[in-house]
Amino acid sequence: IEIKSIPAFNDNYIWLIQNSDGHCAVVDPGDAKPILEYLKTHELILEAILITHHHNDHIGGVPDLVHAFPHISVIGPKTEPIPTLTNPVEEGDKLELFGETFLVLGLPGHTLGHIGYVGDGKLFCGDVLFSAGCGRVFEGTLEQMYESLSKIAALPEETEVFCAHEYTASNIAFALAVEPDNEQLHHYRDEVNR
Repeated sequence: IEIKSIPAFNDNYIWLIQNSDGHCAVVDPGDAKPILEYLKTHELILEAILITHHHNDHIGGVPDLVHAFPHISVIGPKTEPIPTLTNPVEEGDKLELFGETFLVLGLPGHTLGHIGYVGDGKLFCGDVLFSAGCGRVFEGTLEQMYESLSKIAALPEETEVFCAHEYTASNIAFALAVEPDNEQLHHYRDEVNR
């Protein structure tokens, strides 16, 4: 499978998971318009939507995608208020996607029912982990967020991480405010600025 990013809003990533015969799935489609344009331009058929949590910038495009593809599977957290779900899932559940098995991880903290999907050496983690930072704790507790980050840290080191926002520069700026003498952060900031 191949992964493409479709930018949305100011800093969201909608991830498109594509197989070799023109079928695809999307993760956290907050906006349908860029997805529908991408599908038309690349002549792709949307088969599934994977949702990590209920915030509108992750689910806002789902109704229009369901309208365009009425038989689509909408997979997401069982315990979150998402009216369009056809396949509610929770930690430990598995799903097949284009010949790959993805495991559902419970990743509460940002929201209480936040989940992630890991398979084929890839993790779709929504708003739990970002480059140089983690998500804000809105509904859960700091302890839950720490446990969620610990689950991610326990994955194989070569796991590719696909987060849902581009926050790298601002996360580095915050980290440098906390650790102004951290040389690795200075090098990373310079790399990101380049």
